[in-house]
Amino acid sequence: MLSRDAEGIYWMSRYMERAGHVSRLIAEQLQSLHDRPFGSIERGWQRLFTALGRTPAGSALIPVDDDASEMLFDAFTLIDDLAFEPQNADALLTCLARARENARQVRNVISHEMWSCLNVAFLDMRDTRLQDIWTNQPQVFFSNASSVVTTFVGVADATMYRDHGWHFFRLGRFVERAVRTSSLLGAQIALFPTSEQHWVFDWGSLLRVCEARAAFRRVNSIEYPPADVVDFLVTDANLSNSICYTLNEVADAYDAIAGGRRDGPACDARRRIGRARAFIEYDWPTRDRADDDATRPMLQTITSACLQFHTDLEAAFFSYPVWDSIGEESP
Repeated sequence: MLSRDAEGIYWMSRYMERAGHVSRLIAEQLQSLHDRPFGSIERGWQRLFTALGRTPAGSALIPVDDDASEMLFDAFTLIDDLAFEPQNADALLTCLARARENARQVRNVISHEMWSCLNVAFLDMRDTRLQDIWTNQPQVFFSNASSVVTTFVGVADATMYRDHGWHFFRLGRFVERAVRTSSLLGAQIALFPTSEQHWVFDWGSLLRVCEARAAFRRVNSIEYPPADVVDFLVTDANLSNSICYTLNEVADAYDAIAGGRRDGPACDARRRIGRARAFIEYDWPTRDRADDDATRPMLQTITSACLQFHTDLEAAFFSYPVWDSIGEESP
């Protein structure tokens, strides 16, 4: 497969996964405005922006007070930054626009149904602004945006030919998911320490963002012990949104693409993801579950491994040097 096609599919998939993640974060935070204490709402905003690695407009979050009108004003500003700000590379509409542009460039190697699904979704949303939806349950808009991503993934699963393009699609989706989940868990633990008493909502909210609440209640209780939630989202190999599951999928897709390649970047990428999987299998269970100061660096280790894997993947398949017939690197 041409490297430009592989890169386009990979980034299309990453941007769509990112759009779904941002949509769920915003929808969940909007829901919290209805029935949460002001201090808890503020920590929810901090979790959201910390997980995305972004500083909100004005470099400050909402004040902790009892002024509901000011709270809603700040919520409007912050959500506008997360969803519609053109200068925000992680904004919802920016992600959809970039996913569509990548899809447009690889229309020859993706299915017609995939292109139609993504194109229609983008055209439906591109002219929307927050003031258009603010007075009429804005969380519904973001829930629908998340559903668009789920639909797109389902269409891809049903229509893509299982060649290298499919595996690059899987790589983009699961690399992005592993990075976002580990970053979100780190932010959650920093703001809602596992040793403290919290509302059930604080950790149930995390499970909803990760689309794992029903699965957690299936294998655990209706309560959400923080340490159990963290372990569930990191180590459960049967949960499609857990870090363990995503890394297994990344390794499987990469092996299908790389085959027996043993050159530098390709070998580095294989080792990188293998070490991350071993880290979860052998190092994670031995940690002190009550020590958040030890857990957060471990999550950062996983995030860094995934980002480094992306760098190795890029060097091996997207931006590799080209050599001419006499063995010299072409400019």
